[in-house]
Amino acid sequence: MTRRTTRIKAPYQVDVITLVLVSGLVLFGLMTLVNVFCDPFDGSEVTFADYYAKMHLAFPTRQLGNIAISLLLAVPLAVFDYDRYKPFVKTAYLVCLILLLLLVVAGENTRGAFGWYTIGTRAFQPSEITKVVLIVLLSKTASERYEKHGALSRPTDVLVCALYVIVPFVLVLLQRDFGTAMVLLVVAIAILFCVRLHWAYLAVGAGGLASAAVLGWQFFFSEVQKNRIRVFLDPTRDLKGDGLNVLHAKQVIGSGGLWGKGYFVKGTLIQTGYVPVWHSDFIFAGIGEGLGFVGSVVLILVFFALFFHWFRTALRARDTYGRCLVVGCTTMLATHVFENIGMCMGAMPVTGIPLPFISYGGSNMLASLACVGIVLSVFARAGGRQRL
Repeated sequence: MTRRTTRIKAPYQVDVITLVLVSGLVLFGLMTLVNVFCDPFDGSEVTFADYYAKMHLAFPTRQLGNIAISLLLAVPLAVFDYDRYKPFVKTAYLVCLILLLLLVVAGENTRGAFGWYTIGTRAFQPSEITKVVLIVLLSKTASERYEKHGALSRPTDVLVCALYVIVPFVLVLLQRDFGTAMVLLVVAIAILFCVRLHWAYLAVGAGGLASAAVLGWQFFFSEVQKNRIRVFLDPTRDLKGDGLNVLHAKQVIGSGGLWGKGYFVKGTLIQTGYVPVWHSDFIFAGIGEGLGFVGSVVLILVFFALFFHWFRTALRARDTYGRCLVVGCTTMLATHVFENIGMCMGAMPVTGIPLPFISYGGSNMLASLACVGIVLSVFARAGGRQRL
């Protein structure tokens, strides 16, 4: 079955809601980074100079640089028609696979994973941009087959889509980055859901994944990965490592109470280094302490509002390709939010997944803002479709 559409040229529409919400999250992230990198306040601070003397702005300044670099990619993605991504996506995918493969061969060990290229004082994580490239490639491939044949049920179509996912999935697993590998898998399932993947393939995939998990535990998972899962089930198993980190993160969040202690005030634990990687993996702990339960819920609601708006954008997309792109980007960032906050609260294993737009990190900021650019491009051209 072939689905034909004619496109009506629609005026460029600016997605004000996305721009406002994302800008607010990025600015809030910068303020949070400034707060967590301060020396502990003792209450004697009165003037701005007193506060400024205790601020360490090296990492927040570098984050500004990360944002600027990311905008160099996000702005063109937003301005150009998303159909223009198609000629370049296979080349980008191949480059990503080469970068991932080289890391497997000779990667730098960072917290038990081999996922970063060090360039001077900065590090680049190719698996982050691989997520975005996979979204574009899988959306292109799946939507083209959907437009030609209807629901994705032909074995050859499913096999092609599966191979595009499995190769980077395995390479990321070989880097011992279980969290990112799971994000790739969840994103792929969401995109294939948009093209109505037959339930039988989902059943086979679920069975294969379960079998792979058992085999991986026996022969593939490192002790670090196994320990993180054990600690997730019982944090008291490792009170000198991940278990202690999770317990400390929960204590910091709980210390914020209902309304929080506030930012740039005395008596905060996050500024003492009580929680490791407080500027990235566990940054939500500092947010919970500073803003309390109410502020944390507001932050979660802002993310929810953004993702809900993006799903509405997917429904308004002019074609299946655009719909798949938006669903893939939304799923990717939503999975990050779920994993990061769940990890800090002890509801998910420690995986090293950052909080989008807020955690420090250039690679994740690049991938997150690239997703924003893609969604803006789809929104701008929504309505340019008429069914025949």
